[in-house]
Amino acid sequence: MRVHHHAALKLRIRVCLRRTKIDREIARGRPCESSPAHALRARQLVDPGTRRDLAKSLRGIVDFADRAGHGRVISAVVIECRAVRAGREAILGLAERLEGPGPVSPRGVATVHILITDGLVSPLFNPDCGRTVVEAVWQAADYLGADAPTLGFDAVAW
Repeated sequence: MRVHHHAALKLRIRVCLRRTKIDREIARGRPCESSPAHALRARQLVDPGTRRDLAKSLRGIVDFADRAGHGRVISAVVIECRAVRAGREAILGLAERLEGPGPVSPRGVATVHILITDGLVSPLFNPDCGRTVVEAVWQAADYLGADAPTLGFDAVAW
């Protein structure tokens, strides 16, 4: 029994350390069953707590952009407030979808996680990433569906 516990702990640590890479692979459409690490990360992504945390982060980004529009706000994170305000309703709708009772795909949740954490490829932070906030949010929402298509994602540099 100890060997199994040790192997499980080792896997959880490996997934924690490689979470960003695994999320990108899942977001690109790599099957979650392709490795134990991907399967574990997929379970973590669709966990209700993870979904709530991501929804809270999306709402926090919108709140920050709203506050920044009314004066000086100091932050270590550079959010594209104008772009966020333009995509406000789409972002809040995505947050609601994440918190909803229905099932979501790990690919969609991984896409949301990248959207709110990767400053290089996310229009929430980078105005030169090649997509609008609304386009990125709609893509994430499409991927949240259990039967989300795999085609067409490779054009995005995640």
